[in-house]
Order: sequence, then C-alpha cells, then structure tokens
Amino acid sequence: MSPGRYPLIEKKGLIFFQINLLLIVLFASINPAMADEDPEETENPQNPVQFVGPISDYGLDMDGDGLYDYLVVKFNAQSNMPSTYFFTGDLRVDLGFHESKDSIAHEFRMLNFAKNSTYLNGKTSTVILNFEGGKIRENELNGPYEVKISLSNGSWGFGRGIEYTTGAYEYVKFEQPELLISGPVRSKARALELAEQNAAEAGINLGGLKDIDISSGRNGEIWIFHFEQNGTQECFAIEGNTVEDIRHWTLNETVSKRSPATPSLHMGCTVTLFAAACLFTRKSSAQITSQKASACQIKRPDEKND
Repeated sequence: MSPGRYPLIEKKGLIFFQINLLLIVLFASINPAMADEDPEETENPQNPVQFVGPISDYGLDMDGDGLYDYLVVKFNAQSNMPSTYFFTGDLRVDLGFHESKDSIAHEFRMLNFAKNSTYLNGKTSTVILNFEGGKIRENELNGPYEVKISLSNGSWGFGRGIEYTTGAYEYVKFEQPELLISGPVRSKARALELAEQNAAEAGINLGGLKDIDISSGRNGEIWIFHFEQNGTQECFAIEGNTVEDIRHWTLNETVSKRSPATPSLHMGCTVTLFAAACLFTRKSSAQITSQKASACQIKRPDEKND
C-alpha cells in the first residue's frame, strides 16, 4: 500500500470511530428505560446454600515422599434449592499493610485457585477444594493462607460464600504432584507423552520444557506444558486421553509492527462490538431475569455480595 493513502485511511477510521460514539450515546439513552423495570423482576436471588459446621484443612501427600501434593480445604453444605453448585476457592497470603504513595495499602498475594462442582439438596454434603502444591512452593510464602470461596449454580452467581484461614504451613513442604486427583489425564508422564506425540504429528520442534502448569476447572484438572525454543513457546493443554484432545497454541516474543492507520480501525471495531454486546446483554438479561423471578420468587438481600 502506498504511504500517500495513510491519511485517507486515518480519516475513514476517525469517521467510523465517531459513528460508533453515536451508538454509545444511543445505548445510554436506551439504558434508563431499562432501569425503570420493576426491581423485583431484575434482582438476583439470594444465596440458597447453607454452610454447615466447621471448615478444615490438611496437607495431602499422595506419593509418600514426605511432601504435600495438595492443600485440601473441606467443608459441609446443603441447599433448599436442589441443584449442582460450582465452588471456586482463591488461595492467597496476607502480606499486611504497607505504605504506598502517601497512603496505606493492604496487600495480598494470590497463590492459586481450585474448583469443585457438587450436587446439593436438603441433606448435608461434603465439598472439597484441592489446591495443588506446585504453585504454593513456587510463590515461596509460608501460611497461614486465606481462602475465599464463591459459588454459583450455572444460572446465577451468588458472590462470595465464606472466608477461611488455614493452619500454618511451610511452602518448602509442598510440591507439584505427579498424579492429579481429578481430570481426564491424571498422570504427568502420560500427559507429557501425549503432548510430545501431538507435536510430532504436527511437525513441531518443541525445544526444551520450560514450565508445567495445572489448571483447575469444573470438570477436573488438566496439565499444561510450555516448551521454548529461540524465543517461541509451544503450549499444550491436555484436555483428553487422545492426541485429538490436545489443545495447542504458540506464543512469540517478537511483536510484528503495524501501519499507523491500523489502530484507528481496530478501535472503531472494538467500540462497535462493545455497544452491540451491551445492548444484547441487557436485553437478554432482562428476559432471563424475568423468567427466573417468576420461577423461584426469591429476592436478594439489601447487602450486596463482594
């Protein structure tokens, strides 16, 4: 493309951007009409899960080598609305208060998270969150650790359920497990074999193994392998027990340069998608909320969840 055409492209990009600003204004004018809806029909239901009894934690050594493969947090729960509930636990360390830019800030370090799905009804059930030990050791911070647990049921997010502080632990007592508690491929050795086989079939030169992560999801844990060679990372997520179940992506350190006109066009497209998404989301949310309210007739309390 000739350099003389850049000003014309930039002008078109600016016009496109201005048009999309008008869409934002249009959305803002429609939004108050939506806000006039009956709040009883648009509010989320309150948390239907009750936590029963004390919470406990312990280190789990799966291979008998004296190191903990997991930090396990266990509690009991029940619900008067039978459903499968999804629990997410954030594991972090309180670093205390520190002075920063003429103010006092309370700092935390996020270490890891764990997920669990459990069917709850009127009977008490046990819920277990397993925080793999590799991330704890990697961050080099001793406990006690803080656990913040949030939950949802697939239709509604109920915010933060409970907060808990574990016992004292030394990070050197943890390690990354060789065998996962859950997931499609539990063995690290088998998962690595699948990643290498997938790369061989795709003709990918892996280089050296740089890092191994464990991702926690609703359906269990998965291995993620990062190989690196000449500034390029080849990443493999082991989402099943066959080569076809392996998800692969490439990360390059070098970022290609773009022409001066390109950012204006991307900004305009972004604003368009944002406006369209907002309009669609608000419309869909109002319809779904109305249906939910008529079905369960549960109101959210005045105090909002964090």
